[in-house]
Amino acid sequence: MAGKTDGIVLITGASSGLGKATALYLARKGYRVVGTSRDARRLASLEETAAAEKLALSGVQLDINDEDAVTSAVPGIFAEHGGVDALVNNAGYGHWGPGESFSDAELKAQFETNFFAAARLMRAVLPGMVKNEHGTIVNVSSVEGRLATPFSGAYAASKFALEGLSEAMRVELWPLGVRVAMVEPGLFPTQFFENQVIAERAEDENLPYRDMLARYRQKRLKYERDTDPDDVARVIHKIIRSRRPRFRYPVGIDARAGMLGARFLPERLFQALLSRATLR
Repeated sequence: MAGKTDGIVLITGASSGLGKATALYLARKGYRVVGTSRDARRLASLEETAAAEKLALSGVQLDINDEDAVTSAVPGIFAEHGGVDALVNNAGYGHWGPGESFSDAELKAQFETNFFAAARLMRAVLPGMVKNEHGTIVNVSSVEGRLATPFSGAYAASKFALEGLSEAMRVELWPLGVRVAMVEPGLFPTQFFENQVIAERAEDENLPYRDMLARYRQKRLKYERDTDPDDVARVIHKIIRSRRPRFRYPVGIDARAGMLGARFLPERLFQALLSRATLR
């Protein structure tokens, strides 16, 4: 661990995937990290690694979908650590299936975790950050926050919403000393696909998507890469250290290539290429 403490970082969804990688990376860089998870048992591996390496990292059980839990836990974290210098809103999941197949309840559940919980955490930390005239909020979005792909409409919609709120808050908070940035990863070897929730009616025989779903699943296997989650952690570290971070940080070749294609190619050509890459 670095010889000095560089600040307090609160990370949601820290028990696995990109959140766990970021928590350990920042702790190894000298930050005091508080990582949260809804399931305390899933924090055990993170805390064991931290203890073995003597890192300043602690786990907190927190259901970010419970407003009362958030409003009671965050002040305690502020009091224990003397403040929070950076919030990394990482917790989230993907609800997968054709747009037509989603029920209102499934869409609301997707937004509750990926959008409303992130907004809830921002509200919880901002009074302290504004008072100190210092702080960084990093919202972990996705390439899907800029570019929706087939059968990811619910997930993409929640990330589009998070990007819109974050873009407005970036301008609102900059004069108050608080910076807001988005990280937009592509595909990384985490438990994201394993933890995906499939829409209840995704395979409904009364809907016309079953053959397309099967083709998509076969196509997706070709796109899984041996990438390093620490690539995302390094970008988050860069944002926290920067006095004037950019707003958006795509991470991964697939994320950058997809965004460039959507921006510069004719719309119909890009749609045809995306369809060929995912459905045909």
